[in-house]
Parts: sequence; C-alpha cells; structure tokens
Amino acid sequence: MHSKPLFIILWLWLLVTATPAQEPFTLTAASLQNGQAVELDKLGWKYSPGDDPQFADPQFDDRAWETLNGTAITLDSIPKSGWRGLGWFRLRLQVDPTLASQPLALVMVHFGASEIYLDGKLVERFGTVGATPETEVEYNPNTLPFGSVLDGRSEHVIAVRYSCATMSNLTTGIGEWFTKRPFAASFGRVFYYRTTEYGVGFGIKIGELKQAIAEHVAFKSQVTSSLARVTLYFIIGFIHLLLYWFYPRQRANLFFGLFGSLLAAGTLSVYLGAMSHFGLWKFVLSYFVSNALLLSGVACLLAFLYTAFPPAPPKGLLILTVGTALLIFGLLFNLPAFISYLWAVPLLFESVRVLSRAIWKNVEGAWVIGVGILLFVISIFLVGVTAQRGGIPGILRFLQTLPLLLSISIYLARNVASTSRDLEVQLAQVKQLSAAALEHEKVKAENDRRAKELEEARQLQLSMLPKKLPQLPQLDIAAYMQTASEVGGDYYDFHMSEDGTLTVAIGDATGHGLKAGTMVAAVKSLFVTLAYHPDIPHIFTRMSQTLKQMQMRGVFMALAMVKYSERQMSVSIAGMPPMMLYRHSSSTVERINLTGLPLGSVTSYRYREMTTELQPGDVLLMLSDGLTELFNPADELFGEERVEQCLQACAQVTPEEIIACLLAEAERWAEGRKLDDDLTLVVLKAK
Repeated sequence: MHSKPLFIILWLWLLVTATPAQEPFTLTAASLQNGQAVELDKLGWKYSPGDDPQFADPQFDDRAWETLNGTAITLDSIPKSGWRGLGWFRLRLQVDPTLASQPLALVMVHFGASEIYLDGKLVERFGTVGATPETEVEYNPNTLPFGSVLDGRSEHVIAVRYSCATMSNLTTGIGEWFTKRPFAASFGRVFYYRTTEYGVGFGIKIGELKQAIAEHVAFKSQVTSSLARVTLYFIIGFIHLLLYWFYPRQRANLFFGLFGSLLAAGTLSVYLGAMSHFGLWKFVLSYFVSNALLLSGVACLLAFLYTAFPPAPPKGLLILTVGTALLIFGLLFNLPAFISYLWAVPLLFESVRVLSRAIWKNVEGAWVIGVGILLFVISIFLVGVTAQRGGIPGILRFLQTLPLLLSISIYLARNVASTSRDLEVQLAQVKQLSAAALEHEKVKAENDRRAKELEEARQLQLSMLPKKLPQLPQLDIAAYMQTASEVGGDYYDFHMSEDGTLTVAIGDATGHGLKAGTMVAAVKSLFVTLAYHPDIPHIFTRMSQTLKQMQMRGVFMALAMVKYSERQMSVSIAGMPPMMLYRHSSSTVERINLTGLPLGSVTSYRYREMTTELQPGDVLLMLSDGLTELFNPADELFGEERVEQCLQACAQVTPEEIIACLLAEAERWAEGRKLDDDLTLVVLKAK
C-alpha cells in the first residue's frame, strides 16, 4: 500500500541524477586583470545537433543535451549525439558583480558561420549559418572583437548557433580529408589567437574590450608593417629578373631574382591568410600556395649558388627541381611537416658546401655571401630566443632574411662593378700599347681581344631585339636584320598596348661600336617606357630630351615609328630614310618622307606626324639606310628608286617573301661586296 509513493520518490531521484544541471563557470574580475582573457572554448559546453530558435532562450532546459569538453569537434571526438554540419552550443556563466556594466569583448575564430546570443539576445553574427554549402555564407571572424556588457544578474547564458556545412561529415569525404591535413592542426596558430586544435568547431575567449581592441589593432599593425619587408623582397627580386631579361647570359640573376620574388610572394600569401576572413577552401589554398612558393624559393637559392660558383654536381639542378616538385605535390596529401624540414636540411648543407668551396678557392666576392648567411643564421637564432620569451621584436622580424638578400645582391653588383673596373684598366692598357707601338703580334692579340668584346656587345645588342613578332588579325608582319662585321646601331622593336594598338619602331644610331650599342640600349629602355603613349611626336620629344641629357658626344639616334590600330596608321620619322607604302588599289608605291632631326640632337624640336589608312593588300616597308646606301663594285648606290621598283614587283606575296625578294635583289647588286652598314627591314601587310 505504501509502495506506490516510494516508487514515485525513487523515480524522481533517478531522473534528477540522470540529467544533472550544467555547473556554471564563474567569471571573476581577477581572471581579467593585467590584460588577461579567459578561454571559454576550454570549458564544458552543452551541445545539440538540432536547430531551434528556442535554444537561444536562457530559460531553455538543456539538461538533456550532451556535455562537451570544449568547443572542438575532431575526428577523434565526434559528439555522441552526432555532427551534421550545424549545431548549438550553450555555456552558463556565474559573473562577479564587479563586472556588471563593464565593457567586455568576445573574440572568436572559426571556419563556417556563427550567431552568438547573450541571455537570449543576438549580439553578433559572422556570415550566414546554413545546413548546406548552398545556404551557408562562410566568414572567419579571425579574432575580430565584438563588445558586450553583462547586466547585474548573477548568471548568464552564452548560446552559439554554429555551422560548417563543408565539414558536415568528418569520417568520410572532404571532412576526413581536411581534418587529416597538417594545416587542420595549425589553424589557430596561423591566426594569432591560439584556439583549440580542430578541424571544425570554434575558438572563443572573453576579456576587457579595451584590451581586446588594442591587441587586434596591434596585430593588424604588425602584419601591415611586415608588408614593407615583402615589398623590399619583391623589389630586389624584380630588379635582378630585369637584369636577366636584358642580359640572359648571366643566369645567376635569374635564380636570385626568382628567389627574392618567390620569397616575397610566399610571405605575402601568409600575411593575407593572417589578415583576411577566408573561408575553409580559401584558407587551404593560401596554405598550399604559401608553402609551395617558399619551398620553390629555397630551391632557387641553391640553384643560384650552383650558377654563381660552378661546377654544379652532375644533374644537380634536375634533382633539385624534381625533389622540390614532389614535395610541393605532397602538400596535397597527409604529408607530415617534418618532411619539409628533412628536405630543407640537405638543401642547407649543400648550400654551405658550395659556398665554403668557393671561399676556400678564393672566388672573388664569395665571402660577401658568406657574411650574409652567417647573419641570417644569427637572426634565426635570435628570433627563436625572443619567441620563447614572449614576442619577436618588429625590427628583428624585419631584418630576419634581409642580410641574405642584400649580401647576394651586393655580390652581384660587386661583380658588375669589378667588370667595369677591369674594362677601364684594359682600355688604359690599350692606350699604353698603342702609344708604345708594340710589335705586330701584340697588336694582333689586342685586335683579337677587341673583336671578342665587340662580338659579345653585338650579341647583347641582338638580345635586345624582340623574341617573337606580334600577331594581329588584320596584319601580317615580318622583320629582318643583318649586322655589319662589328657592333652596329640598327634597332627595331614592337609594342602591343592594352587597347590593341601596335607600335613599331625602327632606328639607326650614328656610327658603330660600343657607343652605338649603348645608344641602342638606351633607346630600347625608353621605348619600353614610352611606347604606350598615343602621340608619336610626344614620344620622340621625350626620348630626345633624355638622350640629350646623357651627353653621348656626337652619337644620335635616327628613328621611325608607326602606330597601327583598326587599319588606321600614324607615322613619324626622325632622320630615317622614307618609308615605302605600296597601294594595292593602284599598284603604286608612295614615299612617306617626313623630315626630322635625329633624337638626342636637340631638346625642343617639333616632329611631324602623318595619318593614313591601310587597305587590304597595302604594304608598308620600313628600312634603315643599309639597303639604300648599299654599294656595288663600281661604287654605285642601290638607291630608293630601286627599292620602290622591287617592292612594286613583289608586293603581292607575303611579308617574309617580300623581304626575301629585296635581299635577293640587294645580293645581285652587291656582287659579293660586304655590307658597310647594318641592314634592317620591317614589312607590314594589311590582310
């Protein structure tokens, strides 16, 4: 008779013990002193994989929810209630009365999206929470603080509605692949505020609002200031890539330029990941790109040493390239981080070996790079020591890689200066030998040396010419240059603007030799800089002013230029022979003769410009005086009339065949006599 009340009492007792209430965490003023913050993501949170707006209500009974040890959901700690890409997390806080009405800040890090409720009120939203990738908009707050004020009540409830739809299943597919990547465990470290190590979930801490804002601003300022280092790396790399572009035979500039540029790009990718609010896949891409660029940069550093201090080991560059490529490819798979270090160790030892051998053999300037590597190693040691003591000074971070870059750049610059000094010494010796009227053998040896230098200068001049011809739908183009026996002054170039305008230049520097080659190099640089401008007389004026200031002592540049777009053609000539324009409609040849002074002679000369239209079948011939002033054995000139006749006779064929026709006629005229001047032809034919 008394068993029924006893049974009810026992049942109520079991119900209470089976669903214990969550013990609230006590937040005290002492825990927030001296700029400290409380990491809430390490506490016990109530969790439910469902989605109901009532879950934000502080009065909601969550005793039946599963209790998690923190906010991380890893492959080894999937909640018993399951994870399907969206869920709710709740935490109860007992708050010290002294913190009431005090400005506090919550700071979060996560992939996916979240909504944060305090005592049932939505206080912040990051992205758009959704159960599928189509409905979810990812936004990583990336330690961006948001303020909150706790009222005077003794207990508060923080509820977080969180989704990461891409990682809805951690046991198969993308979820399993991502959580096994090296970056899944290092996510928090990359983004400054160290959270729990996880593939899905969120990190959250609470602290004073003023301190949180100051830390966030200081971090952004630190990252922004580091961009100056990236800019310096890029400038150094770009300068040496340009040096290689203008002189490809110096391959050391290529590998060092790639090293500086890849180091800048890889470091920039790291900073972008640290400053941005990337979603999951953008973060993965940033991680992969930064590591791939930095690994490639290290490989280019060793390739530079092989090139600067030969001989390289047999197939050394091939092994280096294949090994680096395999390592980068391995980043896509679950490659442990120590593999990268294992690859870096032989690279480091091989670099030290090559450099030590060069220093041991007294290779000029090798000690400069040795000093740079020594300072680099010291800076790495100091960075490690200061990092263990709580922070890396900004100036030390800035100077970490700079000694290495500067030492190599100084070495390459020193080589250029040394070559220039040697050339000056050699020229002085030439004068002394000439004055002393040395015997025939010494004169012959000197002539051979000069011929070799002139040939190298000629090759350098030829390397400045375009590597390939532009391709236009309405125009066929062909070009030809035949240099004289020594360094000449002929030059031609092309430039394609973004709007599709083609700029063609053909020129002839006065005289021959190194001065003419120097003039061609200067004009090449000016053409690259100014060719974008639509007004040819303006380009001529700017070029002439710059060349005049160079004080080349009687060396000038005759130049003709054409701008072509949509069959419209603008022409201007500064001291060059007339252009020949064949009109298909009338089968006649017109001479375009716009007189003008060569560039570099005066600074304020008004050059003339003519505009015309190229119809289908029309042919424009641009030429230097090497063809019109070609002599035959009787000392007779080839002349402009003969050029007209030849163009009129062969204008119906392709530009390449037109040039072949002109050269064949010139060869018959010369009867074996060698060229006295460079011969350059450029043919444009409208389709």
